[in-house]
This record gives sequence, C-alpha cells and structure tokens, in this order.
Amino acid sequence: MRLPVLLASAFLAPLLAAQAQSISVNKGQWRVDQDSYFRGIADGEVLDMPPEFSSIDECWTLDEEVLIDESMVAMFEGCVSTGSKALPYGVAIGVSCDFDGLLVGGTLAFSVSHTRDSFSAHLQLNNEANDGLDFQSDLLMIGHRTGTCQAPS
Repeated sequence: MRLPVLLASAFLAPLLAAQAQSISVNKGQWRVDQDSYFRGIADGEVLDMPPEFSSIDECWTLDEEVLIDESMVAMFEGCVSTGSKALPYGVAIGVSCDFDGLLVGGTLAFSVSHTRDSFSAHLQLNNEANDGLDFQSDLLMIGHRTGTCQAPS
C-alpha cells in the first residue's frame, strides 16, 4: 500500500510545483500605478535619468490578462525569464535583459492579496558586466481591481 502512495506523491510533486509558480488576479476593471527609478554611473559620471510615473485603467477579461507567471517577462522588450520560484502569496521570476547591448539581470517579484483584487510587483535590475557602467533600476507597480468592466459607450 505504501508504494502506490509514494509513487502518486512522486508523480504529483512536479505538477504541484509547476502550478505553484503561477498565480492570478480576478477579472474586471483594474487601475495600475507604476513608478520607475533609475541610477547610473558611467566612467565615474552620474547619469541624469529622471524617474517615470504612469497610471493605467484597463478592463481585464481574458485568462491571459489575469495570469501572473513567467510569460509576463515578455512585456519587457529584450528580456527573458531565467526561472521562477513560488512565494507564499506570489511568485519571483528571474529576469535577464539585453537593452541594446546593456546586459542586466534581476528579479520580478509579484504578491497578490488573498482576495485576488490587488497586487504589487517589484522589478529590480542591475548591470551584469563590469564595463565602467554601474546601472540599477527599480520598477514598482501597485494594482487594484476597481470593479466590473464597463460596457463601451
């Protein structure tokens, strides 16, 4: 009797681990605020890179719009996922990017509320080469579901 239980556990463990590496939020109308901060030093000179702020209001009705997993990395042109790890209320995704020859890497960490009506995300990137350029960026996103989607007028 123990052998079937052990075999079932062995077969289910990879499946459960794969499922644990994606999460989702509820479908509906969402507001997402995004703040981006940059720090850079090239050959000892501080680069002037002002922060960027934006907000969007969108209706998310498709499964792929509410799914949070490694496929999210495709939003950032030039970036690929290097793997993901389940977190207690989210997922951490390794990121490697090539921005016109500037190689950066880091982590994209998502946390989703218990109700699945809000989330936070933090993307940290640092340059990977020791080429006289010290570059870091932080992107913070906070999302809140504001209700059901409104019919187009």
